[in-house]
Amino acid sequence: MTVLELIRSATTVDDGLHRRPEVRAAGTGALTALAGLLAPLVLVLLAALAVPRAAAGVGESIGAGALLWLVLGGARLALDGGTVAFTPLVWTLALLVLARYGARRGLPEVPGLRLQGSWLGGYAAVGVIAALLGLLAPAGPEVLSLILPLVVLPAVALAWAHGLPDRVLAVWGRAPVALHRGLVPGAKGALVTVAVGSVLVLVAVGVNIARVMQVHADLGAGFFGGLLLVLLQVGLLPNLGIWGASFAAGPGFAIGGASTTWAAADSGLLPMVPVLAAQPQPGDLHWATHLLVLLPLLVGAWLGRETLVWVPRLAATQTKLAVIAVSVGVAALGVVALDLLGGASLGAEHLAHLGAPTPWLGLALVLELGLGALAVFAREWWVLRR
Repeated sequence: MTVLELIRSATTVDDGLHRRPEVRAAGTGALTALAGLLAPLVLVLLAALAVPRAAAGVGESIGAGALLWLVLGGARLALDGGTVAFTPLVWTLALLVLARYGARRGLPEVPGLRLQGSWLGGYAAVGVIAALLGLLAPAGPEVLSLILPLVVLPAVALAWAHGLPDRVLAVWGRAPVALHRGLVPGAKGALVTVAVGSVLVLVAVGVNIARVMQVHADLGAGFFGGLLLVLLQVGLLPNLGIWGASFAAGPGFAIGGASTTWAAADSGLLPMVPVLAAQPQPGDLHWATHLLVLLPLLVGAWLGRETLVWVPRLAATQTKLAVIAVSVGVAALGVVALDLLGGASLGAEHLAHLGAPTPWLGLALVLELGLGALAVFAREWWVLRR
């Protein structure tokens, strides 16, 4: 039985059965969470049994699988005095889509707050059990971070499946018009920025594929362990895409206490994650690296054109500038929010802070996306003026 069939069967009720709607909603929420939990559990168990170097027992493997599911939802782990905060955003999106499916199948078309609360309660209950199972592993979840996989993720899935509550919609209806018009293009701009950075990462992996494969082979993970490692790295592509976007924008990124910017790449402690071997080798970088700044400028130009579609062509100049300002701000904040959700820590000391310097990245994107968008606006203003 597939994951989707498991949820679908749970929502099918015989005519002769009379269940309280709240119980049925809670059960569907629990099964939705369980469906997402099963895949990490099975993969980690298979990897533990098949990897030649693995020394973990069944209990530790179950705990690690439960923790992996929580991490995919945004939880942070405490390990050896440090914090592991590295959430593969692709698999977070996969859990979100699965939760949305479960919410649509397990609830009526227009569910009340009580039914939605019951669904959330069932989902969170399985999450609490997963957190308890995680105590079997050497690491443990940070309690406050459990709010993300247990509450925030299923709540966002509920809103995606059935819409926002009326009170939230009423508040949104009173928001400025510029915010209404700039939100969607700004969100698209954030995704395009991450996509451009991800393309940079793929190019770097292709150029340095020999080093990446060598690190992968040195790990000796075996078939299932290697499969799990590959899946996790695929899930990290948007995370690394944010690092790539930061590199193109100027602030760069850091790994193991060593930073990489337009000017040079420093050497430092490299985590045993094969894809990280694709970063530039230590030393000065070619002057042409500075031309990467054209990428965020081009994204800004695209963002400006996309934003002006949402504004009447003959609208006032102030109106157009306000909407562009909102879209640029939303795009920059969106990238920053994704970076914070993805996390960038693999322990203590040199590995405590990895990736892009978030505040500087946000500022650089505001400036560069804004310049690109203003260039498009200026061109349109000149055409209309003539």
